Amino acid sequence: MYLVTGASGQLGLRVVRRCVSLNVPVRAFVRLTSQYDMLKEWGAEVFIGDLQEPRDITKAMQGITALVCCHGSHLISRHIHAIDYRATLDLIQAAQAQQVRHVTLISPLAVTGDRHDSPFLKAKYEAEQALIRSGLNYTIFRCATLMSSLIPLAERFQQTGIYVILGDPQHRLQLTSPEDLARCIMIASHTSDRQIFSIAHPEIFSRQEIADRLGRFFNKRPFVVNLPLGAIDGARQFLGLFNRDIEASMGTLRTLLAYESLCPSSDIERVQHYFQLPLESLEDFLNRYF
Repeated sequence: MYLVTGASGQLGLRVVRRCVSLNVPVRAFVRLTSQYDMLKEWGAEVFIGDLQEPRDITKAMQGITALVCCHGSHLISRHIHAIDYRATLDLIQAAQAQQVRHVTLISPLAVTGDRHDSPFLKAKYEAEQALIRSGLNYTIFRCATLMSSLIPLAERFQQTGIYVILGDPQHRLQLTSPEDLARCIMIASHTSDRQIFSIAHPEIFSRQEIADRLGRFFNKRPFVVNLPLGAIDGARQFLGLFNRDIEASMGTLRTLLAYESLCPSSDIERVQHYFQLPLESLEDFLNRYF
């Protein structure tokens, strides 16, 4: 039995669906407020709980042989310590007690960069270190921005032609197909290795180029609205006068907007060779959804 946390999220949904398609018994850990009817329809066992409650984690882990941690708080959230750090440590400890054969953890590529102003990246990094020290078999995937996060932006662009860019339009980034990542997770979960992979499609975009790609895809000239880093810094300082938690959380947004986290070509080649997987391009991804 697999346990997938964050099972109603962009990646968790795809991991659960992959389990079901492979006839792998799967328990989907979701919050009461999330949308989980689809998971039930697929045939997954739905566990409604709260990762901030250790007793829920203990109950959800019963009978589990593989743990896939897809949970995460929003970048601007008061729950980073509780969800991204504390809950992950509780899950790792429960996996040790349950003698789970494999644990998968998802992190951002930026976790190896400057974490000074980012509680989110600090939490992800420390969770990685806890898993590495745990003695469990594990796979850590450090992934670029998920292509699925562009779907709401693409839908709005399709309707209005407007595309909003936060930060420098020439800032470079890479993207990861969530379907590719779900496939890799399932393959890795059957191994007894202890490995870390960085995964992204090799194509490098600027933020402006993504707007241009959507324009060509939808045959519509993009109207780009750019919110520069200076405006975000100003908003962070202003909100910090009233709420220090929000100011700290916005530090993560500021860090990710300013930091170019690119996946080395050698790491991409390693993923393709190890998993025997041709990585999906942005165009192919969009063609499947639109």
